[in-house]
Amino acid sequence: MSNVYYKIYYHIIWGTKNRLDLIDSSINIILNNSIRKKAKELKGELISFNSYIDHCHSLLIIPPKISISNFIGQLKGFSAHEVNKIKGSESIKWQRGFGVLSLSKKGIAFVKNYIQNQQKHHKNNRLIDILEIIPSTELEENQPKGKPLG
Repeated sequence: MSNVYYKIYYHIIWGTKNRLDLIDSSINIILNNSIRKKAKELKGELISFNSYIDHCHSLLIIPPKISISNFIGQLKGFSAHEVNKIKGSESIKWQRGFGVLSLSKKGIAFVKNYIQNQQKHHKNNRLIDILEIIPSTELEENQPKGKPLG
């Protein structure tokens, strides 16, 4: 794809399996590093990443030669592998599926700020529903399909 120009920005959200509170600050660092590394390996770009106790937010550019599902599947798989390698077997597992929104260049600063301030937004219960939706493809206790987190 050497003759393709693209700048497609995606806000992607995914959660821990059964929305368990598995993510602390040390795991967030591992996730950030591993997701950044894998995104670069896949010729994508991680613009921003942050997590809250049971879910992750990322702002990415994904190359058009790879599907969004494949790209995110590889990020989730690699990041879980890295966390479990460092923290111990099965320290983290991801739910199936994810939420994704595309945005224009004008929306980058707003979404980046939202991602970087996850702890503050959740602490103050100042969430933006559309930026928190993670549809589920599995029956999970306490989380109906498509319901926003929070």
